[in-house]
This record gives sequence, structure tokens and C-alpha cells, in this order.
Amino acid sequence: MGIIAIFVLPSTVDKARFLTEDERKLAVARLLADRPLAVDDEGNTIILTEPFSWYRVNQAIFSVMTWLSALAYFAILSALYSFGLFVPSIVQGLGYSAIRAQLFSVPPYAVAAFLTVVAAFASDRYKTRGPVMLAFLPLSIIGYAVIGHTNNLHLKYGMLFMMAAGLYPSVPPVLVWLSSNYSNHWTRATAIGLQLAIANCGGFVAAFVYQSHEAPAYERSHTVIMGLLCGAWVLVALKCAYLTIINQRKAAGKYDKYIGCGDDRDPAFRYMQ
Repeated sequence: MGIIAIFVLPSTVDKARFLTEDERKLAVARLLADRPLAVDDEGNTIILTEPFSWYRVNQAIFSVMTWLSALAYFAILSALYSFGLFVPSIVQGLGYSAIRAQLFSVPPYAVAAFLTVVAAFASDRYKTRGPVMLAFLPLSIIGYAVIGHTNNLHLKYGMLFMMAAGLYPSVPPVLVWLSSNYSNHWTRATAIGLQLAIANCGGFVAAFVYQSHEAPAYERSHTVIMGLLCGAWVLVALKCAYLTIINQRKAAGKYDKYIGCGDDRDPAFRYMQ
């Protein structure tokens, strides 16, 4: 696929052969409109360049927004990476084996796939990120709370749907949340990279929390992941509250000293919750 991409994937949107001429022009216009603008002495609108600056990098590294998102995503990925570790044992416990066991592990993912598209669509359509996550994460928390304290295999299988329905739809909003709230290119790029670096450490948690000697109940493991998801919900709620307060302060004129600063502190820039 990588080799095919060299020949098929366009380097820039204006070279995309699968788009019409009008679509290419519109796509380029959208990208230009997303870049910082200014007005020169003659009243002409100009596109500002964004030269590299360590100051912009540090803005991302030491921002509260970056760490709230990154830690919440870390908790979500800890659950996501470990989800597939115990699904086969539950399906096999129902009496299925080999191909049928693989087949019956698909439905929870199918439901999650549908809800992920719904969450992504709603998040983009209504320009909101945090509230979407706050709505879906409790489904997973309930699922982990139940599955870790029951021996009923049919109930455990049912809880797989709840867990997947809360985990997977939470990923699209948290992935793009930071990119929506940093106006400067270098700050945005640093924040996205830092978030992914921190969040993917959830794989370490998934590998070490679920121990083979706990199978098939995994009571302690499920409780740990449930705690992480509760923490993720709190972090997302805190970030929503933080962004709301900053937007209110901007509306009240308390950020007027940052007018024209060229980053998200500008009062004309409103944070997306």
C-alpha cells in the first residue's frame, strides 16, 4: 500500500486527479482561509507566514489544553488497546470455538464502527468535541463496572457492546480537538505530536495490567481500566469548563491585549469545546 500511495496519493490537494477543477479550487481556498490573515497599510488582506519559533513549540508543550487532552486520550487508548485481549475468552466461554468464535467477536466492533461515524459526524456538524466524549465514555465505564463483577458469560458478552460503544466513538473528537484550538501551525503540530506520543503509551498499560493468571475474570484489570476511563471523563469535563471560562473572558475584553498576536490568545479566536 505504501508503494501504491507513491503513485496514487497526490502531494497537494491542487494535484488531486479525483477532484474536479472547481473542487480543487475550493479545497485550496479552504486551506488558505485556515491560515492567519492580516491587513497591510493599503487595506489589502495578506496571508501571514508562520516561521518556525521555539516559542510556538513551547506554547503547545506547556499548555493546559495539551495535557488535559493527552492524558484523557492516554486513558482511552489504555482501554482500547486492551479490549481485544479478553474478548476471545468471553466468546469461547459461550461454547464457540475456532471460526465461530472469531465470527461472534465481530458484532461489538460493528456497533462501535457505526457509532464512531455518528460521533464523528455530530462532532464536526455541531463544532463540538468534549460533549460528544462526555456522552459516550459513560457507556464504557458502565460496561467495565459490570463485566468485572459478574460471572454470567452472556451478560459479559452484552457488556462488550457497551464498552466498544463508548471507547471507539470517543477517539475521533479527542484526535482533532487540539488541532481545532491552536491557530498557529507550529503550536498545532507540536501539540498533536505530543498528544499521540503520550496517548500511545497506553499500550504499556494494556500489556501489563491484563495478566494471564487473572483470566478469565480479569476483575482487577477491568477495575483499573474503569478507573482510567473515569479519570478521562473528568479530564474532558475540566477541559470543557476551562475553554468555556477562557471564551467568556475573551468576550468580556480581558484578552484585548492579545489582539493581533497571531495565535489562539487573540480575542477574535474562540476555542471549540
